[in-house]
Amino acid sequence: MNPNTEKQEAQQLLQTALANPAAEFRDGQWEAIDALVNNRQKLLVVQRTGWGKSSVYFISTKIFRDRGMGPTIIVSPLLA
Repeated sequence: MNPNTEKQEAQQLLQTALANPAAEFRDGQWEAIDALVNNRQKLLVVQRTGWGKSSVYFISTKIFRDRGMGPTIIVSPLLA
């Protein structure tokens, strides 16, 4: 991918991951991905179960890997 990932490129990854060509980001998902991959910001996402936090970190990690960057460490509690 390009040094700056466009929303459309990330949306294609979302659609592929969900096997749904009509899938779209929820409010805040693209903004979180953009902050991570394009602006290299540290980020904490706190959202309800089912919001799509996993999509944010899986898509971000895929973009980083496509850029030749190293692994991503995800800290996720097992109990709320």
